[in-house]
Amino acid sequence: MTNPIFWVGVLTLALIYASLAMALNVESGWGGMWDLGIAGLLASGSYCYVILTAGPDLDMRFAPGLSMWVAWPLAALFTGLVAFAIGAPALRLRREYFLITTLAFAEIIRQLVVIQADFTRGTVGIPNINRPFDSFVSGREYNYVLLAIAAAAAAVMYLVTRQIGVSPFGRTLRAARDNEAVALALGKRVNRMRIQTFVLAGVLIGATAPVYLFYIRAISPQLFAPGITFTVWTALVIGGIGSIRGGLAGAFVLIVFTEAVGLIEVDPAHINILVAIEPFLVGLLLVLVLRFRPDGLFSERTAFGAGGRSNSRARDPRPAEPAATSGG
Repeated sequence: MTNPIFWVGVLTLALIYASLAMALNVESGWGGMWDLGIAGLLASGSYCYVILTAGPDLDMRFAPGLSMWVAWPLAALFTGLVAFAIGAPALRLRREYFLITTLAFAEIIRQLVVIQADFTRGTVGIPNINRPFDSFVSGREYNYVLLAIAAAAAAVMYLVTRQIGVSPFGRTLRAARDNEAVALALGKRVNRMRIQTFVLAGVLIGATAPVYLFYIRAISPQLFAPGITFTVWTALVIGGIGSIRGGLAGAFVLIVFTEAVGLIEVDPAHINILVAIEPFLVGLLLVLVLRFRPDGLFSERTAFGAGGRSNSRARDPRPAEPAATSGG
């Protein structure tokens, strides 16, 4: 029988990815900006938090040793600034060029972490990151505390993104995604809205970064490979792009399914086969969801009624085209 602590860890990881998927849904599902730079933004928030909370014992050039409760919001704001620096030029590009640019920026951020070893400790990384309340609860019991923290963070993320979705800003954002020409004709400053949305998503991802660090308990550049971005995207597609509950549901289905596959008992001689077949099974799950529920487990039309996107729009894998000169 599997240890309950194992499933506590699985649920914690699912909640972390759910928070990231809900943040991604704001910019990609409602804003039409298909971002492949999630790992880079997560790295920005994570390293900002670690650097701000680092003490002099780590031998880093800048280690102010701030409280984690101060560093947490500062990491979110810093990630928003990084998102603005990326979004300002990237949102002038169109379709697949926007995808490639955001992916490139994520890799640039990861390489900067390696190069600036005086500030980040480079490939060595930083182990044993302090976590909230670990002085009161230690050992395996802390996993339950971490689950509660992740659940609280996911609940706040759900409430924030839901409020954005049903607000006039969210409705205008979806309208501009579906028909930019009409939005511009009505006087909406589409480009400005997209930059604001991109920055807002960056802040939300930055706010999730410390929870991710509490889970992995260490940080190094290898942890922010593109695989994180594609996992978040897979969770959102399974749950339903544009749906309020899609990111939450998709992350649970994906993470629980992936971990359950790893529990399959096989002969030790065939363990490599199981490891190799796991990505295939995840891909098969994604194909089956897209085949039988093209809009995901929860559709945007269900979430917003008649204001949801059409099926043809839901299946269009291209980011919206920012206006070149109009709309501010």
